[in-house]
Amino acid sequence: MKPHSDKMENLEFKSLKNARDFSSLTTENGKHIRPGAVIRSGSLYNLKKSDLKLLKEKYNLKAVIDLRSMHEKENKPDTLPEGARYYENPYYNEATLAITSGMGSDVLTALKTSKNKQELYNYVPDLKSVYPLMASSEYTVSQMAQCLRIIFNNREGSVIFHCTAGKDRTGVTAAVLLRILGVQEKDIIDDYLYTNVRYKSISSFYGRLALIFLRDKPLAEKVKKVFLVDREYYEAFFNEIDNVYGCFDNFVKDGLKLTDEEIEGFKDYILI
Repeated sequence: MKPHSDKMENLEFKSLKNARDFSSLTTENGKHIRPGAVIRSGSLYNLKKSDLKLLKEKYNLKAVIDLRSMHEKENKPDTLPEGARYYENPYYNEATLAITSGMGSDVLTALKTSKNKQELYNYVPDLKSVYPLMASSEYTVSQMAQCLRIIFNNREGSVIFHCTAGKDRTGVTAAVLLRILGVQEKDIIDDYLYTNVRYKSISSFYGRLALIFLRDKPLAEKVKKVFLVDREYYEAFFNEIDNVYGCFDNFVKDGLKLTDEEIEGFKDYILI
């Protein structure tokens, strides 16, 4: 399924990676999501002044929820516009961090410094195996619940939630949020896969670079895929929810521990 890029390409940022709101999506009962109220993106590291101005003046940004690890945040701290509150909300604890570390902008360093191909193979994460961990880890689920509650309680201006590239941790959080709101599944998948439109060129660049450095086509393909998302990853996450909780509704109730009152209150605000 190809994402509808004409629907998703709706925010005009120059340096905020992979950013979009959900105003192009509709719920199963025909409601729309309030434009600009909730934005998913990559990190806010080193934002251009024009984007900071846009976040403050157009979107009235009030909250930034950072899903990254401490190491990621220390290496590339967020740049915040005046008036925005910052929430540290890492999705991985020490028990899962080692097997879920992404490559991001460290790819070039890894290609240059890895002592052998096996070391680099081990460095590049297998994303299909990472996604179920985000559904089965009690720590990650509790952090996701906290992220959603911050979003639910933000009724003034906009809120951004993000990880490093805005595709995996951010992607599953967006999918869970949109399911809770009753957005049609095909549109949720479109939003998730739209990351591949945004990162197509950088994925190809690093894939070619890996091939030049390593002369190993399978490894170069693995490097290339780490910048992209796949419907298999999406399905692995939700299949694990079914395995652990029985169904999505149980995940919301028993895993995220969100109440009907919280959900309906947010829907009353966010859906127009």
